[in-house]
Amino acid sequence: MSTLRVVFIGGQTNGRVVLEYLAANRHVSVPLVITHPVDSHVPRYADLAPCLKTVNMIHDIHADHHVEEIRRVSPDLIVVAGWSPLLSRGLISIPPRGTIGFHPSWLPRDRGRSVLAWQIEEGYTETALTMFYYNDLPDCGDIIAQERIAIESNDYIGDVLDKVDEATFNLMHAYVPLVRTGIPLRRPQSPTEGTFRRLRTDRDSRIDWDRNVRTIYNKIRAVSRPYPGAFFERNGRRITVWRSDPVPMPDEECLPHALPGQILKRLRPLEYLVRCRDGVLRIETDQSIPELGCL
Repeated sequence: MSTLRVVFIGGQTNGRVVLEYLAANRHVSVPLVITHPVDSHVPRYADLAPCLKTVNMIHDIHADHHVEEIRRVSPDLIVVAGWSPLLSRGLISIPPRGTIGFHPSWLPRDRGRSVLAWQIEEGYTETALTMFYYNDLPDCGDIIAQERIAIESNDYIGDVLDKVDEATFNLMHAYVPLVRTGIPLRRPQSPTEGTFRRLRTDRDSRIDWDRNVRTIYNKIRAVSRPYPGAFFERNGRRITVWRSDPVPMPDEECLPHALPGQILKRLRPLEYLVRCRDGVLRIETDQSIPELGCL
């Protein structure tokens, strides 16, 4: 059987997992890689140059600008991972075996953007990584396979992204050989079924202390490193909360009179106890809070 010619489009740590697999597979050749610019500030940026030192590597977020370069190398397959921009129909239709990508949900549920953050904030206890074929609609192509990913109650977004990398490794090893041999692996999705997620904005990360402990705790977990973090404002300053933990309600006479958002105690520099609607959170911040009292 002939070598499978694959163009890779992607970056970040899960993209590196994919490219390392392709580079090590003796039945695969990678004539072209399109990845993020070297000075990119995308979360979990990964330098892909060490994976394939002799390959033609284009550093450009606009993959659609390079359709002719892709055509010239005549790929059998395109694989996409760690890549947010949409790809045109003209690009994804170039290879005869299609274009394969990944999405962190049980498709058709949770198509769209900022998916893992929404899932963690809403208290999901599991998700999945779906390997699927691209088509004209985002995240709506035929499904190849899905691998379950547990979301533990103390997992932060970085922990879940590590699990996505592991699931990417597993799916690549299990299913690319089947795609190469031509075994049909397609489970159609209906575009009218499932749900879509919008891209999160800064306001989605603002903490409202007049919410219950679990709601605030989940928000903090959902957008912590490598993302900008949940935040509140104090005397005109934006203060980011990187980590938190629900703690037992202090047995103090003043607590029943404390308002949501009131700092009850400074435990150490950058670590505080804060009153929420129904309890107390221990928080770790990016800077000191100059005065105690209500946030």
